[in-house]
Amino acid sequence: VAVILYSLKHKLNMFAFGDRVAIVSPIGLLLGRLANFVNGELWGRETDGWWGMIFPHDSLGLVRHPSQLYEAFLEGVVLFIIMIVLSKKTNILKKPGMLAGIFFLGYGCARFVVEYAREPDAHLNLFWDIISMGQILSIPTFIFGSWMVWQAVQKAK
Repeated sequence: VAVILYSLKHKLNMFAFGDRVAIVSPIGLLLGRLANFVNGELWGRETDGWWGMIFPHDSLGLVRHPSQLYEAFLEGVVLFIIMIVLSKKTNILKKPGMLAGIFFLGYGCARFVVEYAREPDAHLNLFWDIISMGQILSIPTFIFGSWMVWQAVQKAK
C-alpha cells in the first residue's frame, strides 16, 4: 500500500518503484524474524534434532525448531541474494514489476515451506490437519507474485 500511495503521490511508475523496494525488503524481513527469535515468539514445532532449543515463554518446555531463524535465512538472506544478483547481473529492471513479482513468489514459497517446521497458531491449529494459516496466507502472495511476473512479461513484449 505504501508503494502504491508513494508512487501515486510522486507520479512514479508503481511497478518500477516496487522493484526497487523489493530489492531491500528482505533486509526488513531478516530483522523482523531475528526480532521474533530474540523475543522468543513464533517458535517451531517439537524436534529431536540437536539444533532444537527450548523457548523461555513455552510453558510446555519442549525442544523446538528455531523456525524464526529458518525464515530469517530464507526470507532474508536467500531472498536478498536473489534480489541483488537479479538486479545487478541481469536486465530485469527493464521489465517493471518483474523483480517485485519474483520477490513475492520467493517470499510466498519460503513462508510456505518454513511453516512445516513452525508451530501452528494455537487458536487456529491446522486446517484439515495438513495446512496452517501461514501457508494459506502464502497462497495469495504467490498468486500475486505470479500475476506481477506475468504482467511484466506481457508489457515487455
